[in-house]
Amino acid sequence: MGRIRAVIFDLDDTLIYSKIDYGGVKRALIRFFVEHGVEPSLLSEDMLNFEIFKVAAESLRKSKLPKEAIERVLEEARAVLDDFEMKALGGARLMEGALETLNSLKEMGLKIGIVTNSCRVYTAKIIEVFSLNRYVDVFITRDDVNSLKPDPGHLLKALEILGVSADEVVFVGDHWIDSVCAERANVKFILFRGGRWNFRGEEVTRDAVVEDLRALPTLIQSI
Repeated sequence: MGRIRAVIFDLDDTLIYSKIDYGGVKRALIRFFVEHGVEPSLLSEDMLNFEIFKVAAESLRKSKLPKEAIERVLEEARAVLDDFEMKALGGARLMEGALETLNSLKEMGLKIGIVTNSCRVYTAKIIEVFSLNRYVDVFITRDDVNSLKPDPGHLLKALEILGVSADEVVFVGDHWIDSVCAERANVKFILFRGGRWNFRGEEVTRDAVVEDLRALPTLIQSI
C-alpha cells in the first residue's frame, strides 16, 4: 500500500450543504422520460437519478428509436438536471470546517480533487464562489464522463489527472453510491455522515466514518 498522496471529495452535502431539490429533480426526470415514450411503471421516485437514466435508456433502446434520437433525449434529460442545479446555487453554503480541512490537507502536501454527479458549470461556480480553487487541483463532473456515479469513471479520471495510483488515494463522500464508486475504483473510502441521508453507516463499505470534516487530516495520517 502506498502512502496517501491525494484526497478526493464528493461535492454536494460533503464539501457544501446543497439546496438542490432532489425530490423535484426525480419527479421532473420521470415526467420528462414518460413524455418521451418510457413506460411510467418502469420509473419510481424511490430510484436514484443514475437508476432512472439507466432504466429510461434501456427502455428507449428497446423502443427501436434511432441512436441519434435516444442521445438527444438523454441530453435533454441532463439539461433538466442542469436547470435544478443552477437554480440551487444561491442557497448553497460551505460545510462546517470545509476550508479549514482543505487547508490542513494542502499543508500536508496532499493533492485535492472533487468528483460529482453535478454539471460542470454548477461545480465551477461553487468552486469560484467559495474560493475552493485555492485548494482543488482537479474536479470531474458528469459532463466529463460517460456515466454517473457509482460508475468509477469520475474517480479513475481524477486519478489519471492527479498522477496518483488507487492505493494512494482516499475518497470522501456522504452517500452509498460514493462507497460503491470507491470500491469499483479500488480506492479507500471514508464515509462523511453529513446528516442528509438516513442509511446506517454499517450498510456502507468504508474504511472509516467521520461526522466532522475537521477530523479528516488526523484520520488520514493514520491510514
